[in-house]
Amino acid sequence: MEHLKSVLTTDMKHCYICGSENIHLHHVFGASNKRHSEEYGYIIPLHPAYHNMSNKGVHHNREFDLMFKRMAQSHFEKHYGSRDDFIKIFGKSWIY
Repeated sequence: MEHLKSVLTTDMKHCYICGSENIHLHHVFGASNKRHSEEYGYIIPLHPAYHNMSNKGVHHNREFDLMFKRMAQSHFEKHYGSRDDFIKIFGKSWIY
C-alpha cells in the first residue's frame, strides 16, 4: 500500500496523530468506497492504536471517524465538485 497518496497529509510515513513511524494506512471511506478513497487520496496514516487496535481508534470511535470523513468531504467540495457530486460518489454527506 506504499503507493497510496493522501491529500490530507504530506507525510505518509508518520502517524497523523502522534507522529509514530509504526502506521496503518486508513481509508477514510471504506467498504464499497475504498476504491474512491484511493482515487481521491482520502488515505491517512495512523498508529495502530489510532486505527483499529484500541477503543480510541478510528474504527471504534465515531467522532474520530467523522473528523476524517468531514475533512475529506470538505476537501472534495473545495477541489472537485458540489455536495451533490460528493453524495453521488460516496453515498451520503457527512457534513450537516
